[in-house]
Amino acid sequence: MSNLVEWIEEEAHGEEILAIVIGEMGWGSYGSESVPEYDQIPFGKVLSWDHAKKWLTYEFDSGYGAPGCNAIYAWTENRIIAIGQYDGATWPYSLPRNPMDIMPGMEGG
Repeated sequence: MSNLVEWIEEEAHGEEILAIVIGEMGWGSYGSESVPEYDQIPFGKVLSWDHAKKWLTYEFDSGYGAPGCNAIYAWTENRIIAIGQYDGATWPYSLPRNPMDIMPGMEGG
């Protein structure tokens, strides 16, 4: 089982998470029963990390099938963190927040 808070914090690589926006589950609200107080999430609004964690602390299956977690964008000083998805399988990834010399990858399979 995976945990969205743990994924985001690991992908931040020790940097402070400055803000986050929470989106719906991968297929709208399908699978939302595992999310605490899902109906109270302020979707699409910029939130502090401390405020948002209460809606993102849940276990889910990150394998193929329906995506089991919320879409997110989170910002650190140097990164933008998001969730990738291919055929329902999900994983965290991040991109540089600012221009830099880097070899690009291709998320999504």
